[in-house]
Amino acid sequence: MLGVLIIGVILYAGTGIAYAAALSSSAERTLNSVVSHQNSLNTSFNEIDSEASALGGSGTFNPQQAATLVDRSVTNSQVAALTITQDDSSLASVQRQLDASRWLTLVGHSTVDRESARVGHARNALTAARMIAADQVLDGRFWRSLYTALAELDTLNNQAGSGDYASAKSTLARMQTDVVQAVQQSTAPGLPPDLHSLMVDLQTFASDFGKQLDAQIAGDDAAVAQYQSSLDSDRNKLGTYNVDKIGSDIDAFYRPLIERFNSEIGAATS
Repeated sequence: MLGVLIIGVILYAGTGIAYAAALSSSAERTLNSVVSHQNSLNTSFNEIDSEASALGGSGTFNPQQAATLVDRSVTNSQVAALTITQDDSSLASVQRQLDASRWLTLVGHSTVDRESARVGHARNALTAARMIAADQVLDGRFWRSLYTALAELDTLNNQAGSGDYASAKSTLARMQTDVVQAVQQSTAPGLPPDLHSLMVDLQTFASDFGKQLDAQIAGDDAAVAQYQSSLDSDRNKLGTYNVDKIGSDIDAFYRPLIERFNSEIGAATS
């Protein structure tokens, strides 16, 4: 009887070690798959402040090109969000297997515990990444509205300057719609209060531009001069905003989440 018991213990120990090794191998494959996506996630994260950088760039700023950049950034964030969801689902499945089988692998439980901890760190990383990706989609929609409005402003200036008032009125209507949308979207996560104030002032500028355009169409030179004074004041106020600081504030919002993501990924791969 004792011999049978000893044999049973030996078999249990051997089975436990083998099973722990199998679980460890499965967890390792899943973790490797998740970590392989790290570079694409970091690429997406690196685009976070590029939108603000474009706004504060230089006299060569091209709003249409900036809008294209934002479209790419939003698309990358949406793809990242899907990848994060899929990866987390895979990790959750592995973690359930590890936790449920711990009693079967008492001899090899240290291996199982180690893998479970690594999976936990990877899931923590994905929690941070999910927040970043979701916020970045909302931020990107704001930048898209803003840069579209600025591109329309360029067109509007050309049309009004050449006397093409019919086209200018149409462009102005689109611009004002996009500015209103930008004002509404400027309270998205990660966007500082100064950016919302900037959008409100831009909305005032667009309104005054419309009033001056109406005066030009009506041939009211006195009103044109009055609204020109308002536009000059609007431009001066818009120029007081520190776009570099706005970009720094956005970076400061995301930095802790990105650092948490990288730290947890590091723990998952150690």
